[in-house]
Amino acid sequence: MSALALAIERKEWELAALYLLLGVSRAAAKLPPDAIYGLLEVLSAEGGEGLPSPRRGRLGRGQHR
Repeated sequence: MSALALAIERKEWELAALYLLLGVSRAAAKLPPDAIYGLLEVLSAEGGEGLPSPRRGRLGRGQHR
């Protein structure tokens, strides 16, 4: 059984969250720099509105030109 599965089974939510964060961090480290912006948009709770994207030239919420 994986460490994440064990943490979930034991309802150790903080530990499970840390394992998930570690997994996302490791996966993101393998992505090309260009792909990080897309990953951040997907993971954003606001659908990417809070993050600037150099590919789209878009500013996030609270940012002004």
